Amino acid sequence: MAQGLRRRVSRRGTSPQAGLAHPWRDGAILAAVLVDVWFLLTVAPTLLPGGDAVSWWTINLADPYGQAAQSMTGFGAFRYSPVVAQAFAPFAQMSWPAFLALFLAIQLVAVVAMAGRRWPLVILFPPVLLNLMAGNVDLLMGAAIVAGFRWPGAWAFLLLTKVTPGVGVLWFLFRREWRSFFVAIGSTLGIAAISFVLAPQLWSQWFSALRAMAGLPQSDLVPPLLVRLPLAVVVVAIAARTDRRWLLPVACLIAVPNPWIVTLAILGASIALWPQDRPGMARPPGATATRVPGAAEPIAPAIESPDPVLFSTRDHPRSRQGACLSGPH
Repeated sequence: MAQGLRRRVSRRGTSPQAGLAHPWRDGAILAAVLVDVWFLLTVAPTLLPGGDAVSWWTINLADPYGQAAQSMTGFGAFRYSPVVAQAFAPFAQMSWPAFLALFLAIQLVAVVAMAGRRWPLVILFPPVLLNLMAGNVDLLMGAAIVAGFRWPGAWAFLLLTKVTPGVGVLWFLFRREWRSFFVAIGSTLGIAAISFVLAPQLWSQWFSALRAMAGLPQSDLVPPLLVRLPLAVVVVAIAARTDRRWLLPVACLIAVPNPWIVTLAILGASIALWPQDRPGMARPPGATATRVPGAAEPIAPAIESPDPVLFSTRDHPRSRQGACLSGPH
């Protein structure tokens, strides 16, 4: 008992300065709170709640991409794959308030699932708060990235929505996790094949819309996608070879076709992953860090995290074998 008490005291610190051991973290939280308050008081009243979710609620399977080919900023334009169109078309029968409440609930569940008891930190991140109000898909993409470490098939969500952020699936390729890579790609192709059998015309319409969107004016705030996509691949390679899972959402963010402020909500996944990726934190009990052949030194082994997270690899059979799926998420 005495030994356990000493361990707890050593972790908490015995000096008056122990409570100030994380000035950068505490400063970031304070800054986030101030930005959130300013946003809620000044910007939020001018926004249409769930404005981006309108495109998910008004899907017309007879012509789902009519608006998408006209503008990259058009209100209510649907741009995702026929899989998403087919899945969400039935929700058009719901009232708008009911659908908006459902979509918000899905986002909140996703935050709690990927961050555990750290979910308030994720929601405090201003782009996440904006995403919750706007109803965009970026926050769900972040949750899919976190889930993908345990269930590679989750990458189908990114590949079948905004497509290019799916470059993050190369994480498995760079780490030579062939089975996970083929599960991710196979799941995507399998889902797409079922959708194609049900409505092949939707896929031809989507590909036509993608070609049209490629020729539309893009955001002037960031370099073109053709410049950013190779950079995203480099970031994925660095993340994979140095065992930094928190860096993978950054790579996916770089690869978003037409980013905006709300797109930064993807980094909510980095906030959820960062504590577990630091040396001495949140690896499964007794697990060792992954050593990828030819890679830099891996992150050191870590203690068990006290925070339960649904998207955890704690019970994943590969994690018990020292595989590259490296701990709870």
